[in-house]
Amino acid sequence: MPIDRREFLRKGAVGAAGVAVGAAASGCATWPCAGEGAKGGFLHGVASGDPLADRVILWTRITPAGGTNGAPIDVRWWIARKASGAGVVGGGVVSAGPDRDYTVKIDATGLEPGTDYYYGFEANGNASPTGRTRTLPGAGVEHVRLAFASCANYPQGFFNGYGNLATRLDVDAVLHLGDYLYEYGNGEYGDGAPLGRIPAPIHEIVTLEDYRRRHATYKSDRDLQAAHANHPWITVWDDHESANNSHRTGAENHDPETEGDWETRRLAAIRAYSEWMPIRDLPTGLFRTFRFGDLVDLVMLDTRLHGRDAPPPRDEESANDPDRTLLGEDQTGWLLDALSESKRDSIPWRVVGQQVVVSPMPFGNFGFNPDAWDGYRANRRRILDFVRDEGIDDLVFLTGDVHSSWVFEVPDAETPERRAIELVCPAISSPPLGATLRSLGEDAGDAVPEHVVYANLYQQGYAIIDLNRERVRAEFVYTQPVSRRSASSIGGPVFEAAAGSYEVERIDGSGPTAPSRWRAPKREGLTG
Repeated sequence: MPIDRREFLRKGAVGAAGVAVGAAASGCATWPCAGEGAKGGFLHGVASGDPLADRVILWTRITPAGGTNGAPIDVRWWIARKASGAGVVGGGVVSAGPDRDYTVKIDATGLEPGTDYYYGFEANGNASPTGRTRTLPGAGVEHVRLAFASCANYPQGFFNGYGNLATRLDVDAVLHLGDYLYEYGNGEYGDGAPLGRIPAPIHEIVTLEDYRRRHATYKSDRDLQAAHANHPWITVWDDHESANNSHRTGAENHDPETEGDWETRRLAAIRAYSEWMPIRDLPTGLFRTFRFGDLVDLVMLDTRLHGRDAPPPRDEESANDPDRTLLGEDQTGWLLDALSESKRDSIPWRVVGQQVVVSPMPFGNFGFNPDAWDGYRANRRRILDFVRDEGIDDLVFLTGDVHSSWVFEVPDAETPERRAIELVCPAISSPPLGATLRSLGEDAGDAVPEHVVYANLYQQGYAIIDLNRERVRAEFVYTQPVSRRSASSIGGPVFEAAAGSYEVERIDGSGPTAPSRWRAPKREGLTG
């Protein structure tokens, strides 16, 4: 007999769950988060993430009514087969308190593979929105479809890409590849005053309380809330979740003389991210794997805070330094093992979600980008040589960071052979790369390397990767200008590569999305 959600909660039934806890610290409860009111409640929505075949993380935050004296709040949660709350399969009561900024994370277990579930929370007489999530498929799956996005800047404009994603139920999960938020004070990288989007706190974020408040600002956005509520997310940070051009031992946007110890700031950023994001806390950090049945292995990397050395100067000798690493020795070895295991298990596709561009990327008179893999070439060469030597094929990199759309056939370091495909998604709301280069007086250049299949430097949105046993397909989804809120989309180009081949072809039958001076022999036009 189906069990109703409210009857389940009224009787106080408790299902299997793991609840994350943290060390004590004061936080968001002592100040008004963005959008908070005197009544409190679930003002930052609900979210799910890090799905596996039998479990998924459920997240929310309960805002105490009228402030708090630090007392914990009991939060009831439920997960069911029906949006109405019928068919409850798990639930219970957990305590939310200032130790984790009144956020709640549940590892809801005992679920069925490849199944939609609905979930929610109740506390202090308030009910949260109902969220929808989905577990990873089991063996025999024939099709996987993932959206991927990056670079959402709150004061720069509305999150139209998230609003559009929220309306789509044709994706299995959303991958967020970094720059979920930005650390700058208002006016430093976008002024939110004209749009009513001034982030809290108004200054650059440095402390744990600062980072918590900025997460609260972003999750006050209704489009971001809707996208979280309708899909499970798999996320990783890039630099702006801590500070611009960050690495293990510092950041370009961190001054120890005025902003204190970098390690303290780094750990504050990591802690707030762990509290406010629907991720499964792991001792190794954010590099982890997800297996979609027997079709796709998704490998998520941390190219930012775990093992990265400081970026080199923009010169060839430094970029080729054999001792310079982006991942660190341990994560590099872990990645190679993950690729080998995937091949050994006869999984058709290996998809690597990571932050910065892998392929050599043309910047014209700007030179190369030392913050990307171009600045850590020995680490890139080691991985691509391993892929070649071990015969690991059907490898796809997914990338964010550069506020533009690209399709690359990833070249071998020393031969014309291709070793992978790379798909780069546009920004959600951060300024497009083309506009930034233009404002800096830089030129993207006229010559386009042969491994560049497509580029669009001006439109915002997100992308979708669609995989079956015969091919991988990339679909770009562009949105309306972020100066006004709109959930509508603009059909972007579609590309495909057959399994066993790294030759990417455009299949949507249209030409470039805009006139361009960029052309490459036997290639699609590139939007410049």
